[in-house]
Amino acid sequence: MTLTLLDLYNSAATQEWSMYDNDAASEAEFENSLVLALNKAIAEILYSYPFNFRERTHIVFTVPNISSYDVPKGIIKQNPDGEYCVKMNSKYLKHIEYIPDEKQGVPKAFCIGNNKLLLYPSPIEKNIITIDYISLAIGENAEGDEIFVLKNDDDVLSVPPHLEELLKNAVISRTMLNSIASESDENFSAYKKQSEAAYRMLVKYSKGVGQEKSVKF
Repeated sequence: MTLTLLDLYNSAATQEWSMYDNDAASEAEFENSLVLALNKAIAEILYSYPFNFRERTHIVFTVPNISSYDVPKGIIKQNPDGEYCVKMNSKYLKHIEYIPDEKQGVPKAFCIGNNKLLLYPSPIEKNIITIDYISLAIGENAEGDEIFVLKNDDDVLSVPPHLEELLKNAVISRTMLNSIASESDENFSAYKKQSEAAYRMLVKYSKGVGQEKSVKF
């Protein structure tokens, strides 16, 4: 199973108090307010915790005398010693705040400026830089491109198959919770409990070996 916007939409629309029709066949039949609520819930959940299924590796092929390169679309990871996971030949490059002068050689450090990775010294030969990061993309479209919001009925959330149902439950319950106008509504308390429980389950079963055990909602 792949978790598409169409599946999420119809699942949310089947909720007990939902005002939406639950038999949409394509985005042409979507209610915009529910699509917005789903995307809000997805962002709140995926960006609240460093889920390991969001981890990616960005590869940079250096060019002689070129010091500026694209950065990955996400947050660069840090190792347990606090070093950023930007490596050349498995050796960490030092993070610096600015490039002190124009110099060529074997890169030893990097900084981020104007959304670019700047290497110091500027490379004199071809090398491979790897950057481990946590992606901000939430899924893919039909063409396989990374996307940051679900728009089309066949847009897919990026999540391992064994976590799809857990993420779906977390997204649906958070969507319903966010859609309730007032905390005094009789449905608020029930959906709050559902949302908290679904989120904890998602975090629990997405963890890798040795990660911390606390879960905050």
